[in-house]
Amino acid sequence: MRRNRKKTSFHLDIAPVNLIDLLLILLIFFITTTTFLQLKVLELNIPSATNNETKYKKNLTYVVSIKDSCEIYFDKEKYDIAKLGKVLQEKHEENRESIFQIAADEETPHRCFIDVLDIFKEYKIENISILTKKRR
Repeated sequence: MRRNRKKTSFHLDIAPVNLIDLLLILLIFFITTTTFLQLKVLELNIPSATNNETKYKKNLTYVVSIKDSCEIYFDKEKYDIAKLGKVLQEKHEENRESIFQIAADEETPHRCFIDVLDIFKEYKIENISILTKKRR
């Protein structure tokens, strides 16, 4: 004898309240276990150029000018990077107390300014100042 079983229909009813609770629990879990990236940011207070304590020596001060198109001038004569290094080294060897000033246009790319600084570093010239306008 066989028993006839009626197939009962299975109806799954999911309550949305339970899903919201589950999502909140998962969210809390992930927030507490995740390590967030902490970017190291330096706050810089750049000093204004109101101080005039630098003493310049009349015949020992040289100006390296950088235009906004990366053209480099040494005492009003145009030089490329390689020749500038040689000229700076000659002037520095003539008198170790020479002061070199860097005057860069405000639109000059940072790369050009760094290239000039690298030349000074390469030839171990340390008497460098940066020309700025006075603040009103």
